[in-house]
Amino acid sequence: MENPWGIVIAVSAFFIQFLIFGICLSFGIYVIELQKEFETGLSIISSTGSIHFGFQLCTGPLASFLMRKMSFRKVCLLGAIMSSVGLSVLPFTPNIPFLIVFFGALTGTGYCFLYIPSHTLSGLWFENNRGLVTGIVTSGSSLGGVAFPYLIEFLIGRFGWRGSFFILASLNLQTVVFSSLMRESPLQKTWKKSKTKYIANDLTNSTQTIYTIHDDDDGKKFQNNGSIIENFVTSRKAADQTRIDEQVKHIVKESRTRKLLTNLPYVLLTVNNFLWNFGGSVQLLLGPDYYIQVGFDLKQAALLLSIQQGTMVVGCVVGGILGNFRSFNRNGLFLFSNLLSGFCIIAYTFPVLQTMAGLAIINSVFGLSSGIGLGLIVILVSDFVGSQLIGDGMGYLMLACGIGMFIGPPLGGYLIEKTDTYDVAFYLAGSVTLFSGVILLITPIRHCCQMSKKYLVSSVT
Repeated sequence: MENPWGIVIAVSAFFIQFLIFGICLSFGIYVIELQKEFETGLSIISSTGSIHFGFQLCTGPLASFLMRKMSFRKVCLLGAIMSSVGLSVLPFTPNIPFLIVFFGALTGTGYCFLYIPSHTLSGLWFENNRGLVTGIVTSGSSLGGVAFPYLIEFLIGRFGWRGSFFILASLNLQTVVFSSLMRESPLQKTWKKSKTKYIANDLTNSTQTIYTIHDDDDGKKFQNNGSIIENFVTSRKAADQTRIDEQVKHIVKESRTRKLLTNLPYVLLTVNNFLWNFGGSVQLLLGPDYYIQVGFDLKQAALLLSIQQGTMVVGCVVGGILGNFRSFNRNGLFLFSNLLSGFCIIAYTFPVLQTMAGLAIINSVFGLSSGIGLGLIVILVSDFVGSQLIGDGMGYLMLACGIGMFIGPPLGGYLIEKTDTYDVAFYLAGSVTLFSGVILLITPIRHCCQMSKKYLVSSVT
């Protein structure tokens, strides 16, 4: 390994994703129980989960901003505390708005502050094996999706849905331990030294002051003038340093935003993630209720959800391994995974596949294709914008994902209520997911097929 402490970072990020995604990906189980508790329509209940995912992803730019102002460790600790507080009060939920505020907004934002710094840091610690490491770390989210549906189904049967949140809150507190292990990578230290050297050189060149002292018969007056001049020069240097620091920060911030917004492959990847999350979230949050509607019980619904997340683990690792090879066409693999996910969502509407075996096959393929896409996200962002802009790139990407999550499930639930069938919702979700892959073809073929180093940005000046 490149650095022994990098293993600690990777393991911590793995378990952070295991816990936070295990809880939020299993919210579809709660959708079934909450409909019984509050006697509310599917669109309103599903909006709770979509708001959670929306905040978890839309607050990505805020997380990126805090990562620049604070250490990655502090941002993770803040997220651990926020999410634990949000889960701790859920057993006392009196209505849906309360659930939306504390699970949707507070816990969702906390999970964003946990996910982006830990996931980004795991990539920064491994420059040469970034694809493999981030793929393994991402598989933690899918393993959580395998284990938690069974755990939540058991806890609901034993303690009720309210009591189950006490257990989940206590498990979530472990993220405080993992967050405390986040340490700055050697690559980040190198960037800081380079930035300090740049500012120091710029300050030296811009504070050369030429002044003349005229001789005077009054030695005391000359001494006072010298003191005044010395104080003036000191104040001038301090003012110049402050001015240059502010100018450098403004230039760096402007350069970061400009590089991201003018980078065509990155912009298309952002649009792609918006559409993919729009379609994928419909299947994720409404899938368990769909399984109940076609004749399965809660345990079978949990099993199907676990199968999907289990194959997603394999997909994350496969995507990470293949993404580790620079000569491999990562963009083509990512595009193929999107198209396959879209076909799977549409296949849910086929009556011949509405059996336990049929749905298990669809879930397996959907999980595998989705996992491959997730395993490639960080490495693709790194390819397109460079290592130094991974944090900012992931932040804006998560914002696009969150908007898609906000829109998808409520719209899907509304269509289901109006048409009294899941077909229209799944057709829409599948079509949008297919289009998310097609839109990547807008990138010129010569850019898509070239090696990833074509898009590397080594530094920001």
